Amino acid sequence: MEYFGYNIEELNELYGSVKVLNNQTVIYVRISDVNLPTGCKPSATEIILVLKDGQARPEIYVKPGIVLFNGVSPRSVSIIAIEGESWLQFSYQFVWDKQQHTLVQFVEGALRRFALNE
Repeated sequence: MEYFGYNIEELNELYGSVKVLNNQTVIYVRISDVNLPTGCKPSATEIILVLKDGQARPEIYVKPGIVLFNGVSPRSVSIIAIEGESWLQFSYQFVWDKQQHTLVQFVEGALRRFALNE
């Protein structure tokens, strides 16, 4: 399954429960159980990827309530609504190129943000 050049099958193979909502101009990819870095609470979270045609990289959001390994909440985050639900928006810069990397690499790279000592 491919949308806007993104291969969704790889996500399904690694994470299992992947649901896709196709709104034609925006694709929402929801994954119910993705592991967070060691020491985070909870140890896994639900994520949603937002895919749009022509975007340089996907958008990723997690469910609110994550506590880092050092017992504090992540900084520089905000709650936004997507499809009527609350999601945690965060930023984390890392090298990722749609032509060279997979969505699995994007998800794993983005979630490393929660391994930071804030």
